[in-house]
Parts: sequence; C-alpha cells; structure tokens
Amino acid sequence: MTNLQSTPFPIVTREADSLCAEVKNLIKSGVYQITSQSDLLSFLSFDDGTLSIHLNTDNTVLILAIDFVGGKSQHRRQYGGGKNQPLAKACGLDKHPQWTIFDATAGLGRDAFVLASLGAKVTLCEQHPALYALLLDAMHRASEDTDVCHIVERMQCVHHDSISYLKNIDTSQPLRPDVIYLDPMYPERKKSAKIKKEMQILQELVEHTASNNGLLDMALKTAKYRVVVKRPKSAPALDENRPSYTVSSVNTRYDVYVA
Repeated sequence: MTNLQSTPFPIVTREADSLCAEVKNLIKSGVYQITSQSDLLSFLSFDDGTLSIHLNTDNTVLILAIDFVGGKSQHRRQYGGGKNQPLAKACGLDKHPQWTIFDATAGLGRDAFVLASLGAKVTLCEQHPALYALLLDAMHRASEDTDVCHIVERMQCVHHDSISYLKNIDTSQPLRPDVIYLDPMYPERKKSAKIKKEMQILQELVEHTASNNGLLDMALKTAKYRVVVKRPKSAPALDENRPSYTVSSVNTRYDVYVA
C-alpha cells in the first residue's frame, strides 16, 4: 500500500470506531485523516455505518455512496442476463468462467461486482483515495449480507496507479490476469448538463487527460488472453487502436483485443 497523494484525504465522522478495519489502517498510515470540517470542497463522511463522498461544486452538493447489496447492483445481479449479457461475453465468462479479471479503472466497482457475481475472481485497481475508500466500505458492508457475501469474497481492491501496477507484473508468470478490463473516462461529456450524478462525481474526482495515456498499451502487454474496453456505442476506439472484435449492447459496446 502506497499513499498516492501528498496530503491525507479528509473523513468527517463521529463514528470513527465503526469504520471498517481497512480504512482504519489507512488512517494510521496517513492516507486519510479524521476531521470536523464540513466546509471543504470534497470530503468523505461516515454516518450510520456508511461511507459517502461529498463534493461542493457549482453551488451544488453531490453526495454518493457505493452499494453492492441493493439498488442498481441488486437489479443487475437478479435481472442482468447472467453469462449471456454483453459484458460477460466480452470478458469470456460465457466460455471461460474460471478466468481472472483485472479491472484497471475500478471507479464505482459496478461492472467488477457483476463479473464477480458471475463467478470471476476480480482485482479492482483504483488510484483515487476517496473512491478506494468507498469501494472498501461497500465491500465490507456487502461481506455482512448473506445474499452477496460470497460475491465480494471473489473481489479484492488495490490502491494503485494501474499502469505502474501492471508494469510490476511479471508477464512470464502464469498468475498474470487472464483479462484486463478498462472503462476509461470521456472528457467530451464533461460539459453535458444531462450526465448522471455518479458520472459528475467521477469526472470531478478523476483526471481524464493523463489517466488513459499508455494504459491500453500496457494492458495489451500484460493480459494473458484479452483486453476489454468499454465504450459509448458511437465513440471511436480507444487510442484509435482497432479491436479484434466488438460485443454491443443498447448504448454501449465492448471492444475486445485478443492478446
């Protein structure tokens, strides 16, 4: 574990003792800091057993927590189409359910949770400390729910820059990921007034311009069998790199690069 930022990310709470053990350890190591300030531009808040991100932007307060038990995650788990859905087919789980997956752009972890719900072992890599904490908290809460605890057992989360992480994987070793999954950000959507709250928060937290440079190339060098890139249906291929083939859904496509 490495602190990827120079100053600790603030957590506002009166319930610090109830934070999950992983976040407590990261407070001790300086990744996060408990504070009473709530007038910051961005901070994490822990209330009633749930960690959430608060962003003050353009006279608007955006608040978001990750939930793997109910809401959208529950709906996708119950009605998403199983291994016949486009995401699962693109990642090869319809034919290779034992494949391991490295999610290099974990974000809110929703696709990773779907893949884990289908039996895959998934490593989520998230660089931003706030998103990483939200993922840890959501996984902790899900681990205590009898319906989904077996799913999050197949998920592990690392706080790291994906390119650096992949560079440290020995490509001669059999333990490298079978599939590397990328869901990059799209700066061209930043000015849209119609984007959802979740995307607004991700775009405020995550830098677009530098984060994807070289990531696809490094993924192609590291994945054992394939790299899958999630794209809007009408968007160009990432880095103008033509995929081996594409799996499409209503508004999204998955560009598959066979390693």
